[in-house]
Order: sequence, then structure tokens, then C-alpha cells
Amino acid sequence: MSRRGRVPGLALATTLSLLPALARGSEAAHEQGGIPWMTLLFTFVNFAIFCWLIAHYAMPLLRDYARGRHDRVVAELEAAAQTRREAEQLKAQWEARLAALDKEVQEIRAQATADAARERDTLLRAAAKTAEAIRNDARRTAAQEVRQAEAALRQAVVQQATALATQLVRDRLTPADQDRFVGEFVTQVRETAR
Repeated sequence: MSRRGRVPGLALATTLSLLPALARGSEAAHEQGGIPWMTLLFTFVNFAIFCWLIAHYAMPLLRDYARGRHDRVVAELEAAAQTRREAEQLKAQWEARLAALDKEVQEIRAQATADAARERDTLLRAAAKTAEAIRNDARRTAAQEVRQAEAALRQAVVQQATALATQLVRDRLTPADQDRFVGEFVTQVRETAR
């Protein structure tokens, strides 16, 4: 057994062995009308042993409990402070993002407006080219149709003129004129053949 374990046991044994004697002495002194010195001494010794037991066994436990509790509270406060710092950093980051978001939205709008203007200009140029091509095709088609109409008109005029001339020739041509035309034609063919 260690020295620490023997001392409380010895003090307890001594106190218990003196208890009956102290009680008798206390009763005798009390009956005689004096101060119960033995009772006071017993009470003092009992109180001293109680204080020693408390200081020796209970105080380390209480100290350890208080130290552990203190350490836990300090750790929790540090964790809370760290969490608060992180939360403030996140808040600052999000505020910065929100501020940047407004600027980014404005940039996106400006970019979209510029893209739309470029696309509009591109579409207008393409439409102008297409319209010009359509106009050119229409002009070519119209010119071709005019040429075809003119050719058809010429052919119709020639046919009508031929028909009219044929009719006139038939109406005014006599058999003597026909013989004369045939003779002239034969003469021209002979001269050409030579």
C-alpha cells in the first residue's frame, strides 16, 4: 500500500478508536458545566480529516473536471470564433460576387446588345444581297421575256406581212406577170450558175 493510502486509513482508524473516549470525556465535561473541550477537539479533528480528504481526493477530481470543462469551453469558443471568421469570409466573398455579378450582368447585356447589332447588320447585308440578286434575276427574266415577246411579235408580224403580201400578190398578180417572174428567176439562176 502506498503512503498516500496509509495516511487516510491511519487517520480514520485513530479517529474511530478515539471516538468512544472522546464521547465519554465530552459527556463528563458537559455534566460538570465546563467547556466540552473534547467535543471541540473531536469536531476540529473530524473537520480537519474531512478537509484533508476533500483536498486530497475530491479537489483533484474537481480540478480535473474544472480544467477539462475550461478546456472544452475554450475549444468551443475557439471553434465558434473560427466558424465566425469563416462565415465572415464567406459573407465577404459572396458580397464581392454579388457586386461582381451586377457588373457581369451589365457586361453580358452589353455583349448581347452588341451581338444582336452585329447579327442584325449581317442579316441586313445578306437580305440586301438577296434582294439585289432577286432584282437582277427579275431584270434578266424580264429582258429574256421581252426578247421572246419581240421575237414572237416579229414572227407574227412577218407571218401577217407574208400572208398579207401573199394575198395582195394573189389578188393583183396576173398570168402574164407570173410568166415574166418565172422568166426573170430562171435568168438569174443561169447567171449565178455560170
